Amino acid sequence: MSEARRAKFRRGLHHLYIPIYDALCEQLPEDWQPFWGVRTFEEQEQIYAQGRTLPGAIVTDAEPGESPHNYGCASDWTLFADRKPLWLPLNDSRWNVYQRACESVGARWGGIFKHQDRYHNELKINVRWAAIGEAYKTQGLSAALTMIERSAQA
Repeated sequence: MSEARRAKFRRGLHHLYIPIYDALCEQLPEDWQPFWGVRTFEEQEQIYAQGRTLPGAIVTDAEPGESPHNYGCASDWTLFADRKPLWLPLNDSRWNVYQRACESVGARWGGIFKHQDRYHNELKINVRWAAIGEAYKTQGLSAALTMIERSAQA
């Protein structure tokens, strides 16, 4: 399961994020697997609407274009057991493995966010993803991608 699953979620990732993703694949034990990578703008619109105009709880504050997932610059991981994801509580000590791996490969780990998202890791950039989203909305995809390139942290 692990190699095929990890290969599936690698497809479409941004060239600046691929080394981070590949390093996570090498460092994390096989029971840690991705469950989300690239997210289309339409998928982002759908999950942004959840808890607002659609039923359910709010799951993201990122509008389409504001999520690093929209540009292939993020992935979400969790532990799997018997081919099924485990949704760990925030205080589970097993998060330490993922946190250390994210930090060691240079990813920004979602567990440090104001609204913790422990499953998430992303490319470090020197601007807010909301600014990337604004560039996307006002100037188009090319401008947003150029902004990512220029703001990526080495």
